Amino acid sequence: MDYFKLTADELRSKDLGELQAASYEVRKSLAQIRMDIYTAPAVNTGKVKKLKKSLARILTVAQEKAKAQA
Repeated sequence: MDYFKLTADELRSKDLGELQAASYEVRKSLAQIRMDIYTAPAVNTGKVKKLKKSLARILTVAQEKAKAQA
């Protein structure tokens, strides 16, 4: 899945388990990019901002779904 071009509408069509898995994958790739930035010359630094925004979208939609289920 391309985490750089996620929209809230796409995320709302997924269930809570898929959102949690997507959140894990985004955090994993974000950590990998951060380590690459620290160990090598700065490349792909713009991806950090995009991944953080995607993670925020995922967590927001997951929170909405959790509240709706409760």
